[in-house]
Amino acid sequence: MSDPEAAPPKSLPELLISIERPGEYLVANPLVRTYALGDLSFVQLLSALRSPPGRQELERDFPGTPFRVVDATIPPFRDGLLGDPTALDREAPLEDAPPLDLDEALELSRRLMLTVDDEEMYAAHRGARKNVLDRAHRGTLHQRVGEYVMLGLRSDVDDWWVAQKFSEDRREPRPGLYSDVQFRFMESYYDAARVGGMRVLDFGCGPGLFARLFARNGATVVGLDTNPGHLQTAARLSEQDGLAERTEYLELELPVAKGLEVLGDQRFDLIFLSDVLMFYFHPYDAQLELDPVELLSGLAKLLAPGGTIAVLEPNGTFWQQPWLGDPERPFTIVTEHADRRYGVTPTLEQLSRAAEDSGLAIRRVRELVAQRSQAPDRANRFAQEFPVWWFFELSPPGGA
Repeated sequence: MSDPEAAPPKSLPELLISIERPGEYLVANPLVRTYALGDLSFVQLLSALRSPPGRQELERDFPGTPFRVVDATIPPFRDGLLGDPTALDREAPLEDAPPLDLDEALELSRRLMLTVDDEEMYAAHRGARKNVLDRAHRGTLHQRVGEYVMLGLRSDVDDWWVAQKFSEDRREPRPGLYSDVQFRFMESYYDAARVGGMRVLDFGCGPGLFARLFARNGATVVGLDTNPGHLQTAARLSEQDGLAERTEYLELELPVAKGLEVLGDQRFDLIFLSDVLMFYFHPYDAQLELDPVELLSGLAKLLAPGGTIAVLEPNGTFWQQPWLGDPERPFTIVTEHADRRYGVTPTLEQLSRAAEDSGLAIRRVRELVAQRSQAPDRANRFAQEFPVWWFFELSPPGGA
């Protein structure tokens, strides 16, 4: 028996409760993306804890009540960063769940942060970690990905990320949002009429998917990347595709200002960055000193007259937001914007200010959505409504 004088926890006002099935309710804390699937008794308990009574009153109101409730939270990266980010186990079974007593139900509610004993400590918990040993803070997306991949999967984060985007041989985009949205846009936008005859710098080229796209359409391409393994793959695939004479791959050393010296006096009509710039706003490694203005300023100096910098990035509002609702009627909940405690994508204003401070102007913006597939799944339907990537063209004032 628990201490009868101990104060019960308090349920949080941000909780959302929906009916999943008859007699089954999904309770969500959208600020930390935790979920419980419970029966009506558990929902009534949370309701009582909004203005928590004393322990004795709680036991009087729920005398020997069995609570059927299960943790329906899963790692948000289980399906990768291009999969469902909701962190909800949509198949969590409640029917055969063993009943919990009052203390067990309270403990589960605390662990899932549906209830808290100290609201100030809970509020402080939602923030970036100070170091790898910090457990007082929940951590940013990058920090939690690092923990999940390196400690949970015992894998390299860069290899894990690249494997989500590309086929095993790294030649093609994997089926899914990367193929349906980003690659489809690139194929239609950067055709031979647009890039034929151009000199292109693919900054952060990875295994060279877009470098080869540019080269196939008549451009001469230099690919830069910090990962030697990706560069070797890119060069091999270009050779196999008969594009070796149109492509060159060079290793980028950090810091960027020093690394760009490898390009010498080369100038480019198009400088392209895909899924790169956000790491200069929010580095995945706290030890890295990356500055988006330094990067954009350095790249701007490499532009030929009339040249353009193209930036294709995860959308600053909708990427990694939960996929909620019926698949045919998707919706999401945005829980932060100006004060990013979890998200790592820059806002539109942050991107604009970085461009301005680099002597660049935004010339064109596109928000990329999916086309309806023949058999649309939850991912496809969400991406039809909410852009997961956005695209910017930047150039010096008075340029193209």
